[in-house]
Formats: sequence, structure tokens, C-alpha cells
Amino acid sequence: MDPEFTRVTQTDDGRWQIPAHAKLNLGLRVFPARPDGFHDLETWMVPISWHDTLWVDPRPAPLSLVITGRAAGVPVDIGQNLVGRAAGTLAAAAGIQPHGCITLHKVLPPGGGIGGGSSDAAAALLALNAAWGLHWDVARLETLAAALGSDVPFFVAARPSLCTGRGEIMRPLPPAQPLCALLLIPPRGCPTKDVYRAFDAGHQHRPAREPTDWRRCALATADELAALLVNDLEPAAFAVAPWLAALRRQAEKLAGRTVHMTGSGSTLFVLCGSGAEADELAGRLRPALADCGCVAAEVRRSLAKQKPPGL
Repeated sequence: MDPEFTRVTQTDDGRWQIPAHAKLNLGLRVFPARPDGFHDLETWMVPISWHDTLWVDPRPAPLSLVITGRAAGVPVDIGQNLVGRAAGTLAAAAGIQPHGCITLHKVLPPGGGIGGGSSDAAAALLALNAAWGLHWDVARLETLAAALGSDVPFFVAARPSLCTGRGEIMRPLPPAQPLCALLLIPPRGCPTKDVYRAFDAGHQHRPAREPTDWRRCALATADELAALLVNDLEPAAFAVAPWLAALRRQAEKLAGRTVHMTGSGSTLFVLCGSGAEADELAGRLRPALADCGCVAAEVRRSLAKQKPPGL
């Protein structure tokens, strides 16, 4: 069995369950738009411990979707939600009628640059693959995921990876050192399309930065890595959302540390060497950043569950 499939478990009531983990971009290099309108990029994407949870009860028909938890801003219509699109894509490829009740408990905020919707879609592919008894391998699911969005294939295996192309070309790149992060979650998101539009309009790093040495990044400690990371979308995001630039300045002053942005925003983060360090920093910043969520999370080398010794 592919180790990724160990993330899907069956509950006592017969439902299939899977966590849908968030990600961080530890550095993001973006290149000028291609003729097709997409951008080539380079980014080190890593899964983190913070996650939504998705369940599938395969028995009801037709297919339905229930959203619980942090549902504000999340499409509840199954035809509009990326989870519903994932289910329809998988069913069409398998030549079956989509069926079952999908329950998605939302914790991750939409529009935060941490891949919540993409992770939910990949989780749906994995859970429905089990619930519908398809037994498709990871490579086949990743091919379907690529049609749903550039980030979705990453979340199928959810391994730390150097992602290139539009993000769909992945090469494993695990961190050599323990990494944690304090996530700063603003009360509003940053529209990805607006950020890329501003990037294309000229809000780019000037002068051009040196290429990122991703292998060096993978070997670095949290403190070393903080000095190496570049996100080419930051100037564009801060032009679209000046309030986000102000928040980062405030957070850096309070933390006395470098604060980075993940993806196209709006989530900011501070790298830490341990969970205790991230928790301590959260305790210091929370009172001063009352409008922000402060979440300590671990960078995960793998999401696959380990077999007990001897098995």
C-alpha cells in the first residue's frame, strides 16, 4: 500500500476519515507570465500539522456535501466547492455515479495562502478512492489533481517537495533539521488573482535576486533558513493589501525576528526550532495582535502513519 493511503482510516460508523493538512511555502520564486497566462515558479512546499478534517459516508446517494466549523467564505454548494469538483472528476474518470455524503470540518481559513481548499480537494480524492473501492495509486490521483489546481497534486502525497512548473512538478526535499512555525492569521484574505495581477504590473523584487539554493535551505536550521527565504510575491501582496505590510512590520517589531509570507498571502509566519519556542512566541504576540490568529504548527516530514515496530 502507498504510505499516503495510511492517512485514510475507517471509523466505527463506517465512514472514511482523513486530515487535510495546510502547507507553507518556505520561499517562493515566481517568473514572468507565460503565453498561457500561468507563471513558472520554484517553491519549497512543506505540510504542517494544522489541518481540516474530511469524512466520507459512501452509502447515501446522490453525492452531498456538509460544511462545519469555520465555514464563512467557504462555498457550500457542492458544484462550487473544490471538494465537489474533486469528487466529480474522480467519478467521471472511474466511470461511476458520484455518491456518498462528504462532511468537511473547516479549521483552515480561506484565502490565507496555506492551501486549505487545495488540501481539502486532495483529501477528497484520497478518501473517495477508498470509499468507492477504486484502489488507484498515488500517481494516478496526482494526475487527476493537476486538473483541479496547481497546488492540489502536492497535497495527495503531502511530502516536503521542491515544486516547479506551475507547482505540479514535485521533487522530494525533506528538511534535515526540526522546523516549527508560528502562523499569524489575519482576519481577511489576500485575493490570489489580484496579487498576481500586481506582480505582472511590476510589483516585483528589484533588483533581481540571486537564484535560491534550495539544497542549502533544506539543510538549514530555523534561524539559518529565516535569512535565506525569499517570496517574490511579497511586494505585490503588500501593494494590494498595505495593511498586510503594516502587520508584518508590527509583528517583526514585537517578535524581534524575521516574519515571512506564505504563498500569495495573507498568512504570515515566523520559523522556530521547536514547538516550545513557537508556543512561547505565540504567548508574547497574541495579546498585541488581538485581531490575528496565532497558531503554532510543526513542519512535517511525512504525513504517512508509521507501522508499529515489528510489523
